[in-house]
Amino acid sequence: MKAWRGLILSVCFVLGSVAASGQELAKPTISKITVLPSEPIIASGSCTASTAGYLEIKGRTKMTKAEIGKFVDSSLRDGYVITIYPETKRGIFVDMVDAGIADHLGEK
Repeated sequence: MKAWRGLILSVCFVLGSVAASGQELAKPTISKITVLPSEPIIASGSCTASTAGYLEIKGRTKMTKAEIGKFVDSSLRDGYVITIYPETKRGIFVDMVDAGIADHLGEK
């Protein structure tokens, strides 16, 4: 009786494993994530136009974390919405949008 019970459990385990391996689901992917601020962006600061380019200080394109932090802080205080891209051979690319002339989804 115990032998039959063990055999039945073994067969069920093998059949379950075979069935599960044939039913692998495709991993879901995320095509786009859009994050919106919970409150409207208030125009403030002294910026007058949007700009983009490589971050540079006195001809240097290699920045310390403190220099990048100071740049970010001053840019936000000036009223820019900024996007900073990972560093490449040319440096750190920055896109600065004047919050006074653009909404949070892009240029008006």
